Amino acid sequence: MDSPWYKQLFAQLDIGVPFFFLLSGFLLYRPMLAARVSGLPKQKRSAYTRNRFFRIMPAYWVVLTVAAIVPGFYGAFTGHWWVYYGLLQSFPVYTPEGLCAVNPFRCGFPPAWSLSVEILFYISLPFFAAGMAKLTSLIGKRHWIPIELTVLAAISAVSLYLQSSLAITDLERWLFFSPLGRGYWFALGMGLAVASVWAWQQPREPKVVRFIAAHSGLWWLIGIAIYAFTAIVILDPGPSLAAPIIPQKQYLASVIAFGIVPFLVLLPAIFGSEQDGFVRRTLRHPTLVWLGLISYGIFLWHFPVMMALIDIGVDDWVPWARYPTLAICTFLVTICFAAASFYLLERPLMRWSRGRAQSEPPKNV
Repeated sequence: MDSPWYKQLFAQLDIGVPFFFLLSGFLLYRPMLAARVSGLPKQKRSAYTRNRFFRIMPAYWVVLTVAAIVPGFYGAFTGHWWVYYGLLQSFPVYTPEGLCAVNPFRCGFPPAWSLSVEILFYISLPFFAAGMAKLTSLIGKRHWIPIELTVLAAISAVSLYLQSSLAITDLERWLFFSPLGRGYWFALGMGLAVASVWAWQQPREPKVVRFIAAHSGLWWLIGIAIYAFTAIVILDPGPSLAAPIIPQKQYLASVIAFGIVPFLVLLPAIFGSEQDGFVRRTLRHPTLVWLGLISYGIFLWHFPVMMALIDIGVDDWVPWARYPTLAICTFLVTICFAAASFYLLERPLMRWSRGRAQSEPPKNV
């Protein structure tokens, strides 16, 4: 490949999307599963829905509106505004017009395709949990682990089949950008939730958990190696996960590999030792904790910030280091906007929503 190896590594940083999906699968499904198998109180659906809505939509609407002004993305202020504000731009519900028809990177908020999938996952997850509860009660609660893993494996298989399609027809496009189409990534996170609840139920720490904790750094090294090999050897330069715009075999390889990588990274974070280990010490670092707090804002702001900086010619300031200059400036400006978004909008709304939830009595299983 002609592109330098370091550019190929940075070009695949959309691997953050599967990280996001795996984390959602784990963090949202684990309390539902724990409540079902252990008889703990479970969150009311009204609280769940409200928390998810205020966590995602208001900040997205702000960024979409600002991006329509600076750097002037097309779509949000047109007759199809409802498509963009409703996170429907990935689906065949309208015919793109104007700049959107010729340059999708200047249309609406391009990274929002992953938010569309995420919102649909939020909506479908309580129904999935209810269905699994019913299935487990019919087959036998003692067998909940193999039932869960079998269903998640089936979802993964269907997901990989859908990702191997070309998404030509309207139905294929709906499925391609649906939680089922990306179900392989969600299922990996939900599988970690199953393993976590199982380990939590054991009277003693299982040997496999001790093994994971004792070799926590190893899983990160394997994950880094898989990412580097996939980015440099298998894939062509350029982001690959938004849609199959690269050869189909390469795309499917990236889907599989970029599910395994976050799985390996999260493994020791979930099952590692509470007090020791390189992974836990790294994740507890105050800088990483703070970046995690504002991470949603980083996701939202990085693309419009980058495009605005390109428009004003930041990448030409240092001709011999255009990419590093743009990357550093984008990161610094994005951090400022993300922090403002978190402290001025996201955190107040989350506190209000959770305060409402605490005033509601929990629903017993």
